[in-house]
Amino acid sequence: MRSKILRCTACSRYTLKDICSICGGHTTITKPARFSPDDPYGKYRRVLGQEAK
Repeated sequence: MRSKILRCTACSRYTLKDICSICGGHTTITKPARFSPDDPYGKYRRVLGQEAK
């Protein structure tokens, strides 16, 4: 059994199935952004994350 979360390409919902149960669209594997201590945009992401709280 695969435990990776997938995202529907049509409706952007998350699922564990190969086909979206809501719209029937195909799903793809979601990968988080790779971490880098030298990330030039990390400062901006952290600011946006604090504003959302």
